[in-house]
Amino acid sequence: MSLPKVTILIPNYNDAEYIGKAIESGLNQDYPGYITICVVDDGSTDNSWDVISSYFGENIGEFGYAKVIGIKNENSGPSGARNVGIEQTIDDTDIYAMLDSDDEMYPNKIRNCVSAFTDSSVGVVYGDYDVFHTATNKIIREFKEPYSRKRLVNECIVHSGSMVSSEALKYALEDTGYYDKTMRTCEDYDLWMRISEKYIIKHVPKSLTLVRVTGDNSSFIVDQEVWSKNWMKVMQKRESRLNGQ
Repeated sequence: MSLPKVTILIPNYNDAEYIGKAIESGLNQDYPGYITICVVDDGSTDNSWDVISSYFGENIGEFGYAKVIGIKNENSGPSGARNVGIEQTIDDTDIYAMLDSDDEMYPNKIRNCVSAFTDSSVGVVYGDYDVFHTATNKIIREFKEPYSRKRLVNECIVHSGSMVSSEALKYALEDTGYYDKTMRTCEDYDLWMRISEKYIIKHVPKSLTLVRVTGDNSSFIVDQEVWSKNWMKVMQKRESRLNGQ
């Protein structure tokens, strides 16, 4: 039986400093199956595209086969960039590994997560992650978040860099796209909520991702007003679905 085809999807905007490390973390996976690394450059104005394109091509490594492709996109935010990448690759992908352009996957991430997709009822698999502070060059926090439906609703414990089946993404497709393009924050939370209404979400209790932050990193210090507005939108959308509206 052939192994699932995995696409690592990376949206990038002006992240020339770290996008190479993100791509290399995909190339260094110990997964023995087929991997496509799809980088969607969302209208960067730095030299990101030069870095991204330097990795284009096919790579046969110690464990398996990987190729790197790139897509140039007019700036539409991370949700729009991810949607473009999904639309271009979904016909040849079984499972997606979502990755931010300044983060890295540990070499065992894909292998461990793919093994948790035990049957078609599993839609999302996520692992623990380490927060790496660039100023101190140290891991400053380890997130270990066991799954429960209640915690998903109340805390959004599922990390944005999770893995999701293409079938679950197709189920979650709505007018605004796979990811809601109108949301600049909480867009991953919204997607996981939609998927969880039909599919199982699983947690792998291992650190599988390094999340890089700076002193003012927007992944952890966001405009609370914007975050609260989008969180309320997620809740309102959920309520409408539950009420059949």
